[in-house]
Amino acid sequence: MKRILVSVLCLGLFVSGSQAVSSGKIKAYINSLEKKIAAAEKKNNGAKADKLYRLLADAENSLDMVSDQDQGMLMAAKPKAAVQSVPVVSAPDELSDYKEEVNAAFAQMKAEIGKVASDNKDAKVSGVIFFRWQKYLANGTASTPNNFDVERAYIDLKKKLSGGASARVVLDVSRLSNDSKKNLFDYLKYAYADIPLGLGAMPVTLTGKIGLQHTVWIDWADKMLGQRWIAKSLVDNESVMSSADFGLGAVGKITTGNFPEVEYHATAMNGTGYGAAETNSSKDAALRLNSTVLESKGIGNLQVGLWGNVRGITSSNLGGDNNLFGGMVGWKAPIYTLYVEYLGGQTSSKNISGFSVGGKCEVYAGVNAFLRVDNYNPDTSGTTKKIDRTFYGVTYDVNKDVKLSADIQTATGGSAASTSKGTTTSIFYLHSMIAY
Repeated sequence: MKRILVSVLCLGLFVSGSQAVSSGKIKAYINSLEKKIAAAEKKNNGAKADKLYRLLADAENSLDMVSDQDQGMLMAAKPKAAVQSVPVVSAPDELSDYKEEVNAAFAQMKAEIGKVASDNKDAKVSGVIFFRWQKYLANGTASTPNNFDVERAYIDLKKKLSGGASARVVLDVSRLSNDSKKNLFDYLKYAYADIPLGLGAMPVTLTGKIGLQHTVWIDWADKMLGQRWIAKSLVDNESVMSSADFGLGAVGKITTGNFPEVEYHATAMNGTGYGAAETNSSKDAALRLNSTVLESKGIGNLQVGLWGNVRGITSSNLGGDNNLFGGMVGWKAPIYTLYVEYLGGQTSSKNISGFSVGGKCEVYAGVNAFLRVDNYNPDTSGTTKKIDRTFYGVTYDVNKDVKLSADIQTATGGSAASTSKGTTTSIFYLHSMIAY
């Protein structure tokens, strides 16, 4: 196509009527091509030199044809006033330069794209969706006896930073209680950075955390059964503590000789949770310690976790207003998991207590049966608000990214929705978790 274009431009302009073609212009063009070829070969750019050689051959053929036509015209023509000649090779010359510029532009664009890809090679976007259908079996409400809904829809963005640091931003969805249409709105669940802090030869690792981040207990407890997509763990389910808050944190490991490794997580936070702004000067401080105290290959491992939280700390009241504490012991085996959790302390100046006992067992490849029993009393001075809950059902792992569950959850007494003391609500669920 290039050869045809060059020949047409040279010959077409030659026969264009009253305008004469100057063979000198073609020679000038040939000279410029030869210089470009020499420059390309000097730079060892063989591909560009080959293209220029092809253009050179076409130009030389055109020069031969123009020379033959010039001889015929000189014999037949009479002397005439000089006419302005058209620089016939300006078009192919500009075309060649234009193509070179386009190629250079593409090369630069490719380099820029490569740079962007390189800069973001450590960036990761993922997420998870909790979708469910529910049907009240006993003591349901008229407004939600049978419905589908999205309980969670996380968008998780992670980026590795220089020096081993990393940043994370997580968006979630929720229905606003004051919205008449009850639309799903997205909100910020996590927004924090992890910054490794070297401690030299000490047997302790330390990573600082700043921003909107996990509180010390709930995320760790959820991992014991791995069924957050079905139900929240005890502390979260009874709204004793928020799963995220604004503040500072420190996580790491302590290794001492032949003793089991201990992980720790300490925080200093607002205390209001991720769903509310700070309204006072007090802060909360919390600490979790956990360890795998016994591990047997092929049999399982024994995990123990303890935590404490001091609420309402001020400069004049370092002991805080309310203290919370709890712990969990769990055994994780290849085909089953068992655990027991305890909760105690004060909240809103009232003594609370609670426990959760549960487990799951693989009954077929990818199929697990589970059972969990919770008890929570938000005011131990009486029993009128005591709540007993059960969770039981079957889960199926479709693959590593999709899980399904058919389960029943009950709540008896207390302040559970639509219940009074001694009355039990029962709900059948079809849960699903889709990770992406």
